Amino acid sequence: MKLANRSLYLQARDMIMELINDNFEPMQQIPSEQKLSNQLGVSRNTIREAIKTLEQEGFLFSRHGVGTFVIGSNKSLKTNITTLESSTNIIQSHGYEPGTINVISYKKNTPSEVGKMLSIEGEEDVYYIERVRTADGEPVVYVEDYIPYYPGMEDEYKEKYYESLLNFMEQFNLNVSFAVCTLKAVISDEKIESKLHLKEKSALLLLKQTHYSTNGVPVLYSDSYYLSDKFEFNVIRKRV
Repeated sequence: MKLANRSLYLQARDMIMELINDNFEPMQQIPSEQKLSNQLGVSRNTIREAIKTLEQEGFLFSRHGVGTFVIGSNKSLKTNITTLESSTNIIQSHGYEPGTINVISYKKNTPSEVGKMLSIEGEEDVYYIERVRTADGEPVVYVEDYIPYYPGMEDEYKEKYYESLLNFMEQFNLNVSFAVCTLKAVISDEKIESKLHLKEKSALLLLKQTHYSTNGVPVLYSDSYYLSDKFEFNVIRKRV
């Protein structure tokens, strides 16, 4: 298995990811940069960049002088919690087809808790969107989003039903730069069980996120309920 011509490090990243999924279990050591270079037919620098990318995404961990190891289960949809990445990208990067079902959206009065997160005072409204994200047609995430309301949002969203919420927000000059995230373990209630087609109470990972623009203005608050048996959020903690 070799990459043809002058491959990019992202192509090498995908091939290494395929090797991991097919051949390695959590905490197993992967081959050296030189062996991967020979196997994939690319330079060690390209392999090094590919491995660095997989580390940032939470799939691998390298220790200088020891080697590079697989992190977590290779059966879950994994992402690095320190990287702000959409569900669409996470699902796509694992080879699944992302989708969206059960979309509900409308302008509404700002809930008090959301108003605190978005620094909204008085009678200002938010644009509320709830969706179920799917991987190959299977529900995996239920999301509730709140965006400071701008005229025209309803028509724009309902006309095109953006797969990427960030792309939709950019139409109104609401550009997300970073997010503050709280991760909680919760148990599903009847509403979420209905949304995610669950037959019984299930463990979920709730990401409560406030997204900010480059100048620190909150532009999106979201509650995202991930099936814990489908998703893994990794973070590398290093000893200082």
